[in-house]
Amino acid sequence: MTLVNGKQYKIDITGYTHDGAGVGRINGQVVFVPGALRGEEILVEIVSAKKGIVRGKTIEVITSHPGRVEPECPVYSSCGGCRLQHVSYTEQLKIKDNLVRDTLKRIGGLDDLNIQPVWGMEHPWGYRNKGHFHVGIVDNKIVLGFYEEESHDITPQPCRFLFSKEINKLLSFLEELLNKYKLNINARDSSGLRWIMLRESHSSGEIIVTFISKGEFSSEKEAISQEICRNFSRVVGVCLNYNEKMSGQVLGERTKKIRGKDRIEDRLDPFIYSLSIHSFFQINNIQAQKLYEKTVKLAGFTGTETVIDAYCGTGSISLFLAKKAKKVIGIEVVKEAVEDAWRNAGLNNIQNIEFLKGEAEKIMPILVRKGIRPNVVVVDPPRRGCGKALLESILEVMPERVVYVSCNPATLARDLKHLVAGGYEVREVQPVDMFPQTAHVECVVLMCASSEAGKC
Repeated sequence: MTLVNGKQYKIDITGYTHDGAGVGRINGQVVFVPGALRGEEILVEIVSAKKGIVRGKTIEVITSHPGRVEPECPVYSSCGGCRLQHVSYTEQLKIKDNLVRDTLKRIGGLDDLNIQPVWGMEHPWGYRNKGHFHVGIVDNKIVLGFYEEESHDITPQPCRFLFSKEINKLLSFLEELLNKYKLNINARDSSGLRWIMLRESHSSGEIIVTFISKGEFSSEKEAISQEICRNFSRVVGVCLNYNEKMSGQVLGERTKKIRGKDRIEDRLDPFIYSLSIHSFFQINNIQAQKLYEKTVKLAGFTGTETVIDAYCGTGSISLFLAKKAKKVIGIEVVKEAVEDAWRNAGLNNIQNIEFLKGEAEKIMPILVRKGIRPNVVVVDPPRRGCGKALLESILEVMPERVVYVSCNPATLARDLKHLVAGGYEVREVQPVDMFPQTAHVECVVLMCASSEAGKC
C-alpha cells in the first residue's frame, strides 16, 4: 500500500538514522520520523514521500520512551540547531553508543570490537566556542538565527543553550544594533549582510565579531563596531569578511579588520593556540582536551617515534604528539591553516615538528618514496574520510600504530574496513560526545599492524 501525504498512521520506532531521527516501518515501507525514540509507538502524519524516502512528523506519542524529556529551548521544535534536546542526556549517550556500534558493523563489517563507553560531559550545555548566525528579516525586523530544519526560513533567537551567557547577551544586542542602523540585507540575491560569526576564547573569554557580507552592508561600520566594543569589554576585535559565493560556505577569502584584533588565543592545556576567524579549532574545548589526550595515550609513545599527522589543520593535535614523540610531520591542504600551525608551534616553543602544505593523499606517498617510514600515523580527516591513496600509503609502510580521529562514523567504518583488509587490527574505539544535544559523535580509534600486535 502506498503511503499518502497528509494521511496519519501508527508506527513503531525500531531504530535511528545517522542524524538521530526515529526509523520504523508502515506496511513494509521505511519511514523517518524526527523526534521519535526507539521503542515508542507514534501517530505520524506523512509529510513527504519522494524517491522511496518517506518522512513523517509526530502528531501524538502513544507510548513514550522513559528517556523522553521536555526540551529546554523554547524554539527547539522549529530551530535546526540541535536535534536531541527531547532526549535525556543519559539516553543521548546510549543513542550515540548504538550509532557507533551499528555503523561499524553495518558498513565496516566490524563486530566484537573493544568499544568503550561514550565520554559525555558533566554539564552538556554552553560548550560552543564559535557560532555563525544567519541574518534575515522576519516580520519586517532584522533577526539573527539558525535555519529551520530542512528549510531556509530563519528561527529568530536560536538555541542559545549551546553558547555562553556572554554570547547570548551579545546576540540580543547585535539584533538591536542591526535594526537601529537599518543595515542592507537582501534575501532575494543574498546581497548585503549575510551572516555574523562569533568566536569566543574558552580560556580568556575574549570574543571576535565578524560580519560576513556580499558587497557593502553599511557605510557606518566604524560606528557599529565602536558601539559593540563600548558595550562589551570582552569583544576585542571586529572584522568584515567578504563572501560573494552563492553557496553554503560561510567565509569568503577576503577579510579586513575594522576594529581591535583579528586574532585571539585559546588554550588546550598545556598549549596556547592563536586563532583567526578562518582557523579550524574544535568547537568544544572540554571534550577536545579529552580527545587529544586519548589520542596521545593510544599512540603509545616511547619518545623514539616519527609520526605523520595527516589532515593536521592548525596543528592542534600535532603539538600534543610532538610533546611525546621524537619527530612530527603535519600535512594540511589549507595554506592559512599551515601558517597557523607554524605560528602555534612557535608560540609553544615546539622544535621537533614541521608542517607540509598539500593534500595528505598526495604528500603521504611522496614521503614514503623518500624513505620516511613513520612508526605512528595519526589521521583526523574531514567528514568525507580518508582518501584511498592515503590509506594505500599507510598499508605500504605498515606503521606499528594508526590512530584515527573521526567526526563521521560512516566514513570511519569504511576506512577501517579497508585497513583491516590490509593487515590491521582494531584494538580500541573511544567515542567522545563533542556535540551534546545533537546526533554527532566523534571517535578515536587505535589500529595495530597484525605483525606488531604483540607490541601494540
